[in-house]
Order: sequence, then structure tokens, then C-alpha cells
Amino acid sequence: MPKFERISQPGSIGGLTVKNRVSMSPMERNWGDRIGNPTRAYIDYLVERAKADVGLMAIEATYIDPRGRGNVFQLGLWHDSNVEWHRKLNDAVHPYGVLTQAEINHGGRNSAAAKTGLQPVAPSPIPNDIVGGQIPHELSQEEISEIVSRFAAGARRAVAAGYDMITIHGAHGYLVTNFLSPKFNRREDEYGGTEENRWRFPRRVYESIRQELGGDVPVGIRISASEDVEGGISVENSIKFINYLSDLGLDYVDVSAGIYESLETVIQPMDLETGCLLPYARAIKRNVSIPVIAAGRINSMNIAERALADGDADFLHMGRAFHADPEIYSKSISGREDDIVGCIGCNHCCAVLFLNERSVCTVNPSAGRERSMEISSAQKPRKVMVVGGGLAGMEAAAVAAERGHDVTLYEKNSFCGGITTILGASKNKANWNRAAEDRFRMLGNSGAKIVTGKDVQPSDIESEKPDIVVFATGTRPFMPIFVPGFDNDIVTNYDDLIRGEVEPGSRVVLVGGGLVVGAATAEYLAESGSEVTMVEATGELAVDEEFMARKMLLARIERNERIAVRFNSNVERIGRDWVDVQSGGNIERVDGIDQVVFAIQRDMERGLIEEMTGDRAAELGIETHVIGDAVFPRHPYNAVYEGAMIGRSI
Repeated sequence: MPKFERISQPGSIGGLTVKNRVSMSPMERNWGDRIGNPTRAYIDYLVERAKADVGLMAIEATYIDPRGRGNVFQLGLWHDSNVEWHRKLNDAVHPYGVLTQAEINHGGRNSAAAKTGLQPVAPSPIPNDIVGGQIPHELSQEEISEIVSRFAAGARRAVAAGYDMITIHGAHGYLVTNFLSPKFNRREDEYGGTEENRWRFPRRVYESIRQELGGDVPVGIRISASEDVEGGISVENSIKFINYLSDLGLDYVDVSAGIYESLETVIQPMDLETGCLLPYARAIKRNVSIPVIAAGRINSMNIAERALADGDADFLHMGRAFHADPEIYSKSISGREDDIVGCIGCNHCCAVLFLNERSVCTVNPSAGRERSMEISSAQKPRKVMVVGGGLAGMEAAAVAAERGHDVTLYEKNSFCGGITTILGASKNKANWNRAAEDRFRMLGNSGAKIVTGKDVQPSDIESEKPDIVVFATGTRPFMPIFVPGFDNDIVTNYDDLIRGEVEPGSRVVLVGGGLVVGAATAEYLAESGSEVTMVEATGELAVDEEFMARKMLLARIERNERIAVRFNSNVERIGRDWVDVQSGGNIERVDGIDQVVFAIQRDMERGLIEEMTGDRAAELGIETHVIGDAVFPRHPYNAVYEGAMIGRSI
């Protein structure tokens, strides 16, 4: 049997045939224009993935009412003027044999006046603190009927624009979910109170779409099989509801889970295992008679193939995996799995949406920039020296070499990876290592030369005589020399500890935790068997971690018996086996420790940069550039993006 026999087989939804079992999931990207039209860059993005043989594209949650918009630049089908550009989207991808789903949506209590300019609406006036806590307007029955009509009109526009299927978004705490949920629907009229009454609104939405479109266009619904909150929708509720709609002619069900109050279930961070929502799809699949689409950290074709073999679903959604590598399906089918750039589940692509920014990808800086970031040959090949083998340096060197430059990358450590070595030290964050491994493989394939274990000095640059030097020297731990005893033998830092220069102690005081580097070090120490006391000057941990992963991280630290946290505290003095800790103006001596680890800040590694930029470089005729965390410590996405841009520009 071929390795991917199941996922490569065609499948049926309604009266349509999908050429394989892989779907690009409806991932919001904030790439539309202000009134909901897809931009040219968005279409380019979709075409790049359609060319690589994805079978089905479920286009993102698309609002049918301005009051129900979730993101400022979300796609919309709320007005007839939207049809033209949505038709351009479909005309661009259909020639590659892909089918498209329009996922029509109303944000309900997940919408926010800050983004729509209008008060959100819901079946009951229960605010959503995740999006600002504004109390929604409780819909009247007349207003409910108007929204039902808007769903039907949105479906009509979708078909006019060329979409092949219509998905009603009934998941993730949006309006349809609000009506279905016993936790958020407190109505006492015909739309609430009993289970069948809570089904009335989605049933009316479905029936109005059927009446508008007839029976030729497949219509399905996306659900949160479980809201994953106390008192919310359960899997048992969902099975009954889907059977109820399938009796009315529903063509398929798209199974997800969670709502904004359980956002880590909706947008699963790397802390959760791959395929983590498949049990929900399995439960639905075994109890319904219509095709089931599954989702949830399905980031490899191996997981998708296994899910089909196990009978978990009929089709598999992969969103962030296609974001990271548009060719993940075609590479897998053709035996090039080793060339795949893997989604690491860092969630930066989705976390930025809550900041009203466009979606990006840490490991694929070209996502959404396919046309503008196309790689072209260098007009004049030059000798390029890249100093630093973190993500920024590896990306810059690989791209520059691919363009035809003579590139050598130097890394002072015995292996490349930079800050990902620290971020990926604990088992829950090990996926960060995949980001470094993929970049290192791409670097090796580019033709660039790699020199490890070399701490570059100014004399090395002078003797090499490169045309260009790209400094990607990254960061080093900040060591507070103003703390008495900082130079005692028991003192070390996160970098030396995790890179294996020193062994973890038995009883450790970890200074820091306000940033994720400190929290990652704490988990690494605890996993190594250390008893850890975190001393953090503020009242919070890992404030630079994205929301979904941070929620899980804080819960892990709270229940970890090896980690104790002292907030609003600082280390005043360090002895041979003790530290003085100040809290609330009082100083307490903590005895019997054998290690103090500083993990409070990352400082830019700029010694070589300061020596070799400016007049000295000009005298040697060397062009210099500084990229990544050596400029300022930021998210790894920035490092990869800057490496990608400098590699294209030199």
C-alpha cells in the first residue's frame, strides 16, 4: 500500500468530488480590505497553495453583517459589491482543481465595538472579556429574523462569487454557537430554555440558505463539539444537533472545539499534542451519517493518513501547516517529506490578530508576500560573510547563497539555533527546535559554507576580505553586576545552563520569569530534577508569550511541585549558599541553595558590531548590515523576516 494512499484518494461532499482528503482550513488572516474583499496578495497566497494540489480550500470566517465582523480586515460577503473580488479569488484557484468553501459567519459576542464601531449582539447580554468585555445587545425576535436573512444573502453572494460549498460557522463562540450554548443562551422564549429551542436559530439559518440556493450546492456547518468550559456545549449535545440537521439535509460537518474563553482549544499552541482534537471528530464520525471534516494541530500528512485509517474523519483540515509550507501535501506525496518546513505551533500567526495586525508566519516569512518576496538571482555575485547562526543568520545566508552569492556563515557555538535553543529546552516547547533544524537544512541545501565553533574577531573579517558582512550575533544573558555576589561560583545564566556549560543544581534560585526565557528555564530545571524558586520583580510571568500558550504555561508552573514563585521580589545579595530576597520591603535569607540562575533579560551581542561598523568597515570597503536580535530582542519571527529581507536585498 502506498504510504499516503488514503489521503490521496478522492472523496465526496454532497454531489461534488474532492480530488483528495486534504483541506486548507478556514484560518483568519486579516488580509482583506476594509470592506471585506480579498486583496491581490491574499489571492497570490491561495494560488501558491492551490498549485501544490490541496483538494479543498475552506476560506476564512467571512462576515455577513458589519456588526458581526471579528477583525478589521476580515473577509466579508455582507454586500453585493464583495462578489467581484471573491469571484477573482475563485477564478484564480479553480484552474488547479481545488474546490472552495465559503465559511459564512456572524461574530456575535466575539465581535467588539473597537473593531466594528457597533455594539455586538447575542442571544443574551453576556460579555466576552477576551475581546474587551462590552455587553452585547440582546437580540429581539425581529432582529433574529433579519440576521437569518443576512446569512441567506451571504450564501447567495458566495455562490455568485463561485464558491462550491457553503459552511455555516457554528463554532468558537460566534453567534450560532451563542444560541446553541446552554452557558451563553439564557433566553426564555422560543430561542432558548430547551435544547430544541436553542437549535431553532441555526436550523432557521440552514433552512433559509437551502431555500435560497436549492439542493445543488452542498451546505455544512462548523461546530465546536465541546466548548471546553463548564456548563457549555458537550459532545453529546453536538451529536444530537448534527443528527437533527442531517435529517433536514445537511451535507457535512466540520468538527472543531473550544470558544474564546478556552482559546487554547481553538488555536492550539505547541504545548498541546498534534491531532489533539481528533477525539472530538471521532466521536461525531461514529454517530452521524454525513461526511466529517476534522481539525486541530494536524500538521503532517502522517497524522492525516492515520486519522483516516482510524476512521476519525473523512477529510482533514490543515491550516497553519499550509501557512508554514504551501507544498506540504505535494512534498509528502512525492516522497520529499524531509524538505517540508514544519509548522511549530508557535501561534504567532494567530496571536497578532488580537493586536489587529496581519497574520504572518515565523517559519515562512513569504506567507502573504508570495509575489513581493519572490527570490531572484543576484545581479552581481559577491563574497558574503554572515556572523551568527541563529534564525536570522541562517535565513540570510541561505537566501543570499540561493541567489548566487559566495556565502560563509560563522557560528561561535558548535551548533546553530540561537535563541530557539533556549525556547525549546523544555519538553512542552521542543517544537522550537524544529524551526532551527529546518533552517539549518535549508542553509545546507543552499550551497552556503558553514563554520561552527568559530568566535569571529575583527582580524578574521580583515583577513577574509568579504564584500558584505551581515551581523546576526543575537543576544547574550544580561548579568546584573550591581548585585553583590553576582560573581560567586554558584551564579550562572540561562544560556550556559541550557547549552550544557554547567549542570543544573539541586536547589536553584532562578532570578527572572517575567519574560518567557525565564519561564522556559524554570521548566527546564524542573524537568532536570531541580527544586526551583523563581524570584520575579513584577507580578506576572512570561508576558512576552502569546496568549494561548501563556495560559497553559502559567497553569503548568502553578501545579508544578518543583517550582515556587515569589512575585514582586528581587535578589539583593548572593552568598556561597544563600541569597537575600526582598519582598514588600522585607529581606529574607534563603539558605541551602547550590545555584543561582539569572534569566531576567536578553542583551544585544554587539561587541564585534561596534568594532567593525562605521569608519573601520568603510576603510576596508566592506558593506555591513545588522539584523535580528542584535538590533533588539524580539519575537523569532522578526529575526527570520529580517534575514529573509537582507538575503534578498544584498
